[in-house]
Order: sequence, then structure tokens, then C-alpha cells
Amino acid sequence: MRPTDQRQTEAAPTATTIPTAALWLGAAGLLPFVAAAVQIASGWPLGPRMTGPALFHLGAYGACILSFMAGVQWGLAVAAAPQAASTELRRYGISVLPALLAWLGLYIGAQKGLLLLAAGFAALLAYDRATVGRGEAPPWYARLRAGLSSVVILALLAAAALGPF
Repeated sequence: MRPTDQRQTEAAPTATTIPTAALWLGAAGLLPFVAAAVQIASGWPLGPRMTGPALFHLGAYGACILSFMAGVQWGLAVAAAPQAASTELRRYGISVLPALLAWLGLYIGAQKGLLLLAAGFAALLAYDRATVGRGEAPPWYARLRAGLSSVVILALLAAAALGPF
């Protein structure tokens, strides 16, 4: 068979189907949240001496990922056709606020920092869902974000509630 005659064996994605790569990579990104939250809440698997470092790493990773997720909104704004100044200000402004919130969460640290990060992820999730509703992001994006953000928020809240503060 010639290369030009080969057909893809995978089904073509639809506008509502979450791309496989986004799903798997997003799920992989949950591992540090869950692992650090378990360590903070229980001292397992690395022992209680590693709870402090796990707290720092959960906050740092959470801040990085919240900033990254806000960058998605910046990318959507950049890719959009020129819009009214007020719409552009909203889109670019919203994309910067989570990074500032993430920095503040790192700055205050410990339990309050984790709670602030959880609130930031919840707020960005609500905005992401609205973005999909306005047609500014693909339909599958809201479903992907809801699943991933739910795990992230639960991990941050569990660490904040069960950690040794």
C-alpha cells in the first residue's frame, strides 16, 4: 500500500470530543497535586519529615499551573479577531489576574495560600465555562477543565484542611 493510500485508524475528533492528548496530559498534571496532598494530609508515603517540603511544592506547583491555565485565556484572546476595547480589556485582564493571585498564594503560604489557590482555580473554572458559553473556546474545553479543576481544588482543600497547621 502506498503512503498516500493509508487511512487513519483513529476516529476524527469532533468539536465536543476532548482531544486524547489534552485528556492524558491534563490527567498526568494532576499527579503532583494528589501526591502532595496525600503527603501533607497523612505523612505518607515519605514520612512526616517531608510534609513541610510537600506543602511548599504543592503551593509552588499550584501557582505554576494556575498561571499556566490563565495563559490559555491569553492565548484565546490573542487568537481572536479584533474586538471592542472593553472586550479585549476583559479578556486580557482576566488572563493576568490568576497569575497575580497565584503569586499572592505563594507569598502568604501555608494553609491560607492553599485556600487562595483553590479559590483561584474555582474562579478561573467559572470564567472558562463562561468562555465556552460565549463561543470563545471549544465546547470540549469546559468538560476538560471541570474534571481536572475539581481534582485540583479537592487536593488543595484537603491539604489545607488536614495538614499540620
